[in-house]
Amino acid sequence: MSATTTSTNTTTVITSSGARARAVSVRWIIGARDDLVWFIGSVVSSYALFALYVGGVVPLVPMVAAWAILIDAPHVFGTFSRTYFDREERRARGRLLWGSLAFFAVGPLMVVAGFGLVFFFLAALWAYYHLVKQHYGFMVLYKKKNADLAPADNALDRLLILLALTYPFVAFVARDPEALARVPAPLAGALGYLETSLLVATVGVALVWVFRQAQRAVGRQPLNVPKYLLLAACVPMHWLVLLTPMPHKPLAIVAILTIYHNLQYHRLIWFHNQKYARGAEARTRHGAAELISRRLVYYVAFGVLFGLWYQVPRQYISYVSGRGAQLTQLVAAFFWGYAFIHYYLDSKIWRVRRDPSVGKALRME
Repeated sequence: MSATTTSTNTTTVITSSGARARAVSVRWIIGARDDLVWFIGSVVSSYALFALYVGGVVPLVPMVAAWAILIDAPHVFGTFSRTYFDREERRARGRLLWGSLAFFAVGPLMVVAGFGLVFFFLAALWAYYHLVKQHYGFMVLYKKKNADLAPADNALDRLLILLALTYPFVAFVARDPEALARVPAPLAGALGYLETSLLVATVGVALVWVFRQAQRAVGRQPLNVPKYLLLAACVPMHWLVLLTPMPHKPLAIVAILTIYHNLQYHRLIWFHNQKYARGAEARTRHGAAELISRRLVYYVAFGVLFGLWYQVPRQYISYVSGRGAQLTQLVAAFFWGYAFIHYYLDSKIWRVRRDPSVGKALRME
């Protein structure tokens, strides 16, 4: 029996004499090297931070401060670089962008009204949901790239990633005393039931999903390798980090879980922002966005400057007035507005099917 292998950037097809073709779909967003390093392999950063912190090598405060200023805040700025700083985007999405500024008022108003605990609880939920949605978003990009869009697979993939990333988070909140103390009392009692229900649902969906992949393989349908690699990167990491005991866990896991998300996003933003080609035409069309993305050093410098503005004032107010003071809560609630805008805009500006310009910038064709 003879066999031949044909490999391209789109599909690897293995054929054998007397057998139908078996296809393994391997289409990347940017390219194999970039995707494997930044979108999949950068999960190593979360494992490394986890090992360093749990092993007692890196103290909590320096770890979180360095991550927040140098990596996390700049990734929030990345969203602003392609929206508020882009003249063309301001014209096209003016109502969305200016209306989103109302998020700055939500937190302070809730704190003044006496709902500070509820606000910070909901903010934490949205922050984690944002992580989950980004992993889901990358999965969708790989599904589109690899023509993996059968309705049954779409539903199963969505259920799998949402449940597999939600269960460990609920289990962490239910079991960690510091996290549980931040949950409003009416909800705390139901967490045990929710945890059990999510575990049963996750295991059930995972079994059906595995069966479906086996069915695809037997039926000689293309297997979406980048999707599998993404799931193998993000799901085990979330389970390990969220289910491992560690000191001051609610704060520590924010940096540990999110650094992977940050690096993915930075690379996607930089890839997208290459549409800001150099020259007078780009400066005229896009304004400051062209300058920010003209060189990597500019993008990094602007991001770090934003990080200093985003983090230093609220930490200073917290140090001067004490963490329990209402002034501290008001300042913290106000600065959450930047994150909320980032979360909200991200749910709108990456819709490849609805916005052909995004698909073109990300080379989804």
